[in-house]
Order: sequence, then C-alpha cells, then structure tokens
Amino acid sequence: MNKIGTVIVSVFKTENNTTSFELKTDNESVLPVLYVIEDTLKLY
Repeated sequence: MNKIGTVIVSVFKTENNTTSFELKTDNESVLPVLYVIEDTLKLY
C-alpha cells in the first residue's frame, strides 16, 4: 500500500460543555474522506 494522505481530527470541549471538531488533511486527494468524517461528526 502507498500512503496518499493523512486526516487529523481534533476534538474540543467548550465551556458550555458542547463538543467541537476540527479536521485537517495534508493532501487534497483525501478530501472526500475528510468530508465523510465531517458529515458524520455533525450528527454527533
């Protein structure tokens, strides 16, 4: 297998006890994967 990119998910807890997420990628070719993760986390 050849690595084509990395997706980083950071999770934050705000002062009012809600959860926030930040997603980053190092390669545009994995953006579709990032979008799937982002859409799933919005349901959380």
